[in-house]
Amino acid sequence: MTIFFSLIAMASRTQKSAHWCERNWGKMTSWLTGSIDDVDLSALDKNETYVFMVNHQSFYDIPLLFNHLAPWEFKFVAKKSLFEFPIFGHAMSATNHISIDRTNRRQGMKDIQHAVEVAAGGNCPLIFPEGTRNPDPARLLPFKTGGMVLALRCQKPIAPIVIYGANEVCKKGSLFMHPYRKIKIKALPPIDISEYTVRDRVELRDKLQAAMDAAYAELKNE
Repeated sequence: MTIFFSLIAMASRTQKSAHWCERNWGKMTSWLTGSIDDVDLSALDKNETYVFMVNHQSFYDIPLLFNHLAPWEFKFVAKKSLFEFPIFGHAMSATNHISIDRTNRRQGMKDIQHAVEVAAGGNCPLIFPEGTRNPDPARLLPFKTGGMVLALRCQKPIAPIVIYGANEVCKKGSLFMHPYRKIKIKALPPIDISEYTVRDRVELRDKLQAAMDAAYAELKNE
């Protein structure tokens, strides 16, 4: 099914039709796993362009986000190597997701400018601030500052989103789906970045981490 929707997305003539493919792939994947999703996005405005910041537990995060963030057209910010995967990576490139080259500083700056252009065009960059999938469901990993720099360059409000339970559906290192697991998704109040500069990226990172850590602990203990 992933290959099928990837091929359709690659053939899409517009970004809206590509987003339709992604959204319906997410919806179909969620339906097939039978996950029980408790979703609260009430803190967000459907007409606003954000930089989404989401914790990352599982491959299953991807279809979950396409399904539940359907009101927003968004683009994942991901390391360059993911775009080199056959079919899936090519589909990411064709649908204008944002590749970040972590090994080449000059190219990395061009990639950030691409993210700025994506945001200026009304699409929401989506960043996993932990930088990788977290194998430990007990707590979030420390956030990286690179995502803060990108968000500050985009000059859009940061929308923190916390996911709990996705690792129960698909653990890191596995593509096997465990059905009928409960997942909680909660959007936190957006962070206005207008008073921050790139020099404040560590302060911004710490503020975001504290807010998402607290929300994650709350969802875990419910």
